Amino acid sequence: MAGSVLDGEDLVQETLAQGFYSLASLRDEARLEPWLFRIAHHKCIDFLRREVGTREATVTYDDAMMPEERPDDLGLDGAPVDEALLVLVAALPPMERACVVLMDVLDYRLSEIAEVVDSTVGGVKAALHRGRTKLRAQAPPVAVAELDQEQRALLTAYVDCFNRRDWDALKHLVRSDARIEVVGVIEGILGDPDITYFGNYGKLPYEWRLSLTRVDGAELLVQWRKAGTEWKPVTAVRLWWKDGQVVRIRDYVHVEYLLDHTVIA
Repeated sequence: MAGSVLDGEDLVQETLAQGFYSLASLRDEARLEPWLFRIAHHKCIDFLRREVGTREATVTYDDAMMPEERPDDLGLDGAPVDEALLVLVAALPPMERACVVLMDVLDYRLSEIAEVVDSTVGGVKAALHRGRTKLRAQAPPVAVAELDQEQRALLTAYVDCFNRRDWDALKHLVRSDARIEVVGVIEGILGDPDITYFGNYGKLPYEWRLSLTRVDGAELLVQWRKAGTEWKPVTAVRLWWKDGQVVRIRDYVHVEYLLDHTVIA
């Protein structure tokens, strides 16, 4: 839905946080999964409205909008859903995207999808029809723009310092008041005495290195871990820069499934 593994993971964290604080409103424990999916759906729609500026999610889909059915309206010619299709799905408007993902990736029933997306079965059918029609007609998406020279230089310097465990040199690249978030573990200001971010990296019980790596078409700061004689891409780090220094770090070091279903180049 988010079109990015990092944005998707952030939305997962937001969904679980809201679910935790709203758990008292869950009336039927057996409905936990669709309840969480409904929260996730709304988080994704909010994200897409904010980041992409689309208004598609505000449109009401009803039975009157359902086109005349064709034999393949409820299927994608029996083809399995693979990474290429998932990349194309990310180009669909939010409602169509949600319905295609829930039906063709997660195998939800029409009635279950209608509950998640606050629509009717007819509305879901209409969104599926439009989404699948667009997918059949779509060309592969254009590759993500390359990093500019300054961005690449800053990220390369950051990676080099990290891989040399040169924390003193790294501090010249990072502002002392930079915000640090280790997803699922801690959040605060890097200069706080209780935050030992760089020191903790030096104590990790496995061999690791960072690299600037293309993931699903975009260049990310990826952490690799050594398994036997091979290096495996496991998770990632997101940085925000201002005036040549890092002002915010979000590290997914403990999200070990982050890159499981991504295309690494």
